[in-house]
Amino acid sequence: MIIAFLALGAFLLSLVVYYRLFLHPLAKYPGPVLARLTDWYNVYHCFKGDRHIDFVRLHNRYGKFVRYGPNRLSINSAGALKSIYGAHANTKKADFYEAMQFYMDIPSTHCTVEKEQHSRKRRILSQAFSDKMLYAYEPLFVKTLEKYLTRYEKAGDSWSEEYDMNHEFSLFVFDAMGGFCFGEPFGALDDPKKADIVPPTFEGFQGLNVVGHMHGIAMLHLDSLQPRLKKAIEDYKAYSAQLAHECIEKSMKSEKKDPTCVFDVLLDGYKQKGSDAPSIPELESESSLLVLAGSDSTANSMSNVIFNLLNNPPTLARLTTEVRSKFTSASEIRLGPTLNECEYLFACIDESMRVTPVIGGVTQRVTLTGGIEIDGCHIPAGTDVGVPHHAIMRNEDYFEDPWTFEPRRWLTSENTKEAIRTARSAFYPLGLGLTECIGKKWALIEIKLTVARMVYLYDLELVIPEDQKHLSPIDRVHIREAEATDRFTVGSKGPWVRFRRAK
Repeated sequence: MIIAFLALGAFLLSLVVYYRLFLHPLAKYPGPVLARLTDWYNVYHCFKGDRHIDFVRLHNRYGKFVRYGPNRLSINSAGALKSIYGAHANTKKADFYEAMQFYMDIPSTHCTVEKEQHSRKRRILSQAFSDKMLYAYEPLFVKTLEKYLTRYEKAGDSWSEEYDMNHEFSLFVFDAMGGFCFGEPFGALDDPKKADIVPPTFEGFQGLNVVGHMHGIAMLHLDSLQPRLKKAIEDYKAYSAQLAHECIEKSMKSEKKDPTCVFDVLLDGYKQKGSDAPSIPELESESSLLVLAGSDSTANSMSNVIFNLLNNPPTLARLTTEVRSKFTSASEIRLGPTLNECEYLFACIDESMRVTPVIGGVTQRVTLTGGIEIDGCHIPAGTDVGVPHHAIMRNEDYFEDPWTFEPRRWLTSENTKEAIRTARSAFYPLGLGLTECIGKKWALIEIKLTVARMVYLYDLELVIPEDQKHLSPIDRVHIREAEATDRFTVGSKGPWVRFRRAK
């Protein structure tokens, strides 16, 4: 009997293997044999934390289209961006995002798959990210930024000790997100222990990456083999609920009329009890999105900008000249026309987000009834599709010398309109279309103000490890990428930097 069952199992397995390799609608697309057979391929790279690098390797080997799962395609093409993520694309968020629902009672906007509900929740959040509200958030952010930058004043006219800028920015942005989201910094700059929730939660997010690619891991409770995942999410859920309730309580007692933080706007919607009004559980869920979603990607983006600037001294020198010539004091560096004139600053930030992206893997969508057309190929309904950030933004078809950090590629005064248009067609560091990062504008404001004030006030020096001093800037970018961890967002250590007061 046992032999018969084993034989039947082997026969059924062979049928699955044959179907997925030769008869499946995606059988014509190349990819690793293991990936074409099973999503355990993705689970492995999620555990390893190198999916961002793996997509670059896969496309270098197999070309534009890569089948990286039995029912998953990665397309390294600007044409795929509009077809997959455009406002009228025949796609929706893939089941990958439902992984959070195994651990959260109510999904946040980020994790909501159903289109109508996602649109409703995004309408609520979009009120908090209007241009008018961004100006309302600036004063508290600037106050937090000024406090943060005093950390390096003790250096004086001599070079300071070396600082891990990823750690520094993590504390700062976590504090700033407290003010932005809830009207009061968390206090991590004074007491780093107040940010202790951050590292284990990111470990939990890496576990969610795993479950997102194979829901059976959670359904069969195999995630118990990774106990830190469940504990991190439970701790984070409790932390978010506490923040939400504290904000609700303060709001009920407050006499202020105008909202000064994101949660004020959400609470106003709750109080109005309209058709779009969020419920209390939804407020808790959105707070879970707001606390860390913005802080992780923004802190990593800031540390990457500083790394790329210091790894290319002529670029840093040109940026420093621009900023110090535009302003007469650091306090002048605020939102407004003068900051908008800092074209090279904006180009440096765009170029850093291109050459060292902070979103890993692919942003997954699933094709709907009728499928979609991408670069002359029909992708059938029910297929998970996406464009890999780390591959598309280093694609030679759109970027000359793609691994070179060259902000001039974005300047109209130094490039043709056609070259810039081509580059922009493949540039999507924080998503695209209706489902792009809703906090994108604010994140860029934080980065612009922080980098501008930092290079205005201080000279900066990159601390290069002895074994890297003989390497080129491009080689150091490769090392930084290899040492980074993809947990949906890509996190790196360092760079290590010394400060000296500007003369």
